[in-house]
Amino acid sequence: MRISIGELLAGRRTAQRVVFCEHLEPPAEDVILLQPVEGELLLTRAGRAVMMTGRAHTVLGLLCGACLVRFEQPLDFPVAEEFGRATAGAGEPSRVAAELDAEDFVVKVGHDESIDLTDIVRQHLILALPISPRCREGCAGLCPECGADLNAGPCACRPASDVSSADASGGRRAEGSERSWV
Repeated sequence: MRISIGELLAGRRTAQRVVFCEHLEPPAEDVILLQPVEGELLLTRAGRAVMMTGRAHTVLGLLCGACLVRFEQPLDFPVAEEFGRATAGAGEPSRVAAELDAEDFVVKVGHDESIDLTDIVRQHLILALPISPRCREGCAGLCPECGADLNAGPCACRPASDVSSADASGGRRAEGSERSWV
């Protein structure tokens, strides 16, 4: 979804509200977007720039990072970006190394003065994804020996006494044990 922000940059408008609702491509191979990404964005003139703020939400289909079970998780995330016109000399490397200033974080718009909201929302969605999703708090994961789901109970290869001693030792092998549960 592309929109023009030329009137905002020129000062002919002070604000523009945009309702966003799109089916986006999955952001990663183990993430499924079960619903369209929806949200409301507000574009406001801020000096010579345009600020975009808002929130978006969707429902994700994720793979638990511990037990590999698929589960659904709602995701609500902020969207914030600043846009401005490209100035003469923008993009040219500086001859002297300088510190970054606020202008370096303004997204430059091209001569058509339009922005791609789909790409911007997609980037913010990717930033909001959980790094190691869990199907539930306290997920026990899989047995490192046989691969059994430990959420269903102890596995046959790991006696309950080994589990409690491994848990008590922080996963280190118990004295006299032949197996290592690291």
